[in-house]
Amino acid sequence: MREVVHIIQTPPFWIKTPPLSLTYLKSFLEKKGIVVRITDLNNILFHRTSSTPKRWLTLNRAFEQDLFNQAQKEHPGVFNSIYGHLKKASAIGFSLLGRNAPFTFSFAKEIKERFPKKHIIFGGPHTLFLEKEGKLNSCYWWVIGEGEIPFYTLISNTPISNSRKKIYRFEEIEDLDTLPFYDFYPLRPKEYSGVLPLLSSRGCPHQCTFCSERLLSRTFRHHSPRYIIEQIKFLQKRYRLNNFVFCDSLINYKRAWLHEFCRLLIDHKLHVKWEAQMRVEKGFPQELAELIKRSGCYNLFIGLESGSDRILQCMNKGFTRSDAINFFKTLRTQNLHFEVSLIFGHPDESENDFRETLQFITQHQRDIPKIAQVNPFVDYLGAFKRAPYPTQEAKMRVSKFLKIVSAKKIKHTKSFINNLVY
Repeated sequence: MREVVHIIQTPPFWIKTPPLSLTYLKSFLEKKGIVVRITDLNNILFHRTSSTPKRWLTLNRAFEQDLFNQAQKEHPGVFNSIYGHLKKASAIGFSLLGRNAPFTFSFAKEIKERFPKKHIIFGGPHTLFLEKEGKLNSCYWWVIGEGEIPFYTLISNTPISNSRKKIYRFEEIEDLDTLPFYDFYPLRPKEYSGVLPLLSSRGCPHQCTFCSERLLSRTFRHHSPRYIIEQIKFLQKRYRLNNFVFCDSLINYKRAWLHEFCRLLIDHKLHVKWEAQMRVEKGFPQELAELIKRSGCYNLFIGLESGSDRILQCMNKGFTRSDAINFFKTLRTQNLHFEVSLIFGHPDESENDFRETLQFITQHQRDIPKIAQVNPFVDYLGAFKRAPYPTQEAKMRVSKFLKIVSAKKIKHTKSFINNLVY
């Protein structure tokens, strides 16, 4: 059996956990009999540079544009090692995000100059936005949406150049439980933060108007609770780690699913610690909050976004501020820690809507343990043509909000302020 695929995660990217995209593709393709090599170049270079986590994670165009040239100059041994491995690969895959696109395209160009016959496949969320902008280079192959099926289809073509189809769109796995369990080999999870990533679902069943997630999948699918329990057991045994973070858009897409999952964690005595993103839910039962706490949940990230009912409706959030505070109080009764995110400057947000959000946060500061993220509205989807986004007014509202929460000593994560805009 010969190695035919090399998949690389380029920087800058999240540094807390090993990248799931590489591990999912590796386990899926290996089950099909394909030899796969993965390289987390993001992690390698982060640990070899003098960059702080804040610089690595903060949007900075100058840093991102220059990172490839700087890294190749400072760490030639790292790149020579990768180029040596690439000699054996017939296909090379990259996961594209907005931030790592400059590095990735420079790297791909360098690979093409060294190995003109190598086939390069791009996947990841950023491919969708590049297609909307008409920027998909026909020299490469492109995967929009999840990558397992199209990647395998391309690899199965021998050679890949026989495939006239250059763009693969939303070829999705129907039953996620058919996927093999993944590990992170040859990556070493303990070199990250000791927290292992999980994904219990793909896509999002909701349609928040400001969120790009609704365009990244065609259908919403989820693993069974028992599958996730067995995946956790597999990773626990292999790595002797008990901290997990769910990378799903939301963990409470079905109460019955969440109830069964938490119950299984308790019944199997796995003693894990976990965190996830959760959606505000009307009438959330206290017994389920208690079960979540007992199962080992130590933090929840909740997209509140606004304290104005009118803006929540414009965003299609599906709840009111009254629903939100009742939900928060239910979580608080079980001492569940959570953090909320906020967006200011939505195209329909008035000054009065902004004041309502200020009032909501200050009035209920005892019910909200922490504000995790504050950003001005950014029109990622190109749906609003009224003004360039983020607007100056939105930026001013973020600044005003921060002065108020600082003065009132409301807890907030400073490194996640304006972290979604340049």
